[in-house]
Amino acid sequence: MLISIPMRRISLLAGGIALALAGGLSLTGCNQVTQSAKDAATSAATGAAQPALGPAVTPVLDLLKQGQSKVASGDLAGAAASMGGFQAIWEKAAPVVKPLAGDKWASIESAAQGLSGTFSKGTPSAADANTAISGLLGPLSALAGK
Repeated sequence: MLISIPMRRISLLAGGIALALAGGLSLTGCNQVTQSAKDAATSAATGAAQPALGPAVTPVLDLLKQGQSKVASGDLAGAAASMGGFQAIWEKAAPVVKPLAGDKWASIESAAQGLSGTFSKGTPSAADANTAISGLLGPLSALAGK
């Protein structure tokens, strides 16, 4: 049995399908534009904050390297004394580091807390001191590009 569909209905149906497809593509394009705008804003914010990273992170990195050097030379008491100033320096650096660290922030903050905890108990073992210092020194150096 043949079904007769007037040509006008077929063209209206085809036009409707075309409009639906165009609307879907348009929405997809909007999502891509919106994501591109978000990416551009994030990149601009990061670019604007990046120059502040060096001055904020350099004192932290210098202190960590000093502590690492003292641990390497066997001066654990000296390393513990140096790390006594960590918390004050970190409190100044953390607000600058946090927005630039992105998804790495949680591990950086955890390493900073681990470092504080390790040295707040007195003089740690060389292994514990090394682990604590390296745990923060690595990610911060990578973030700062040093």
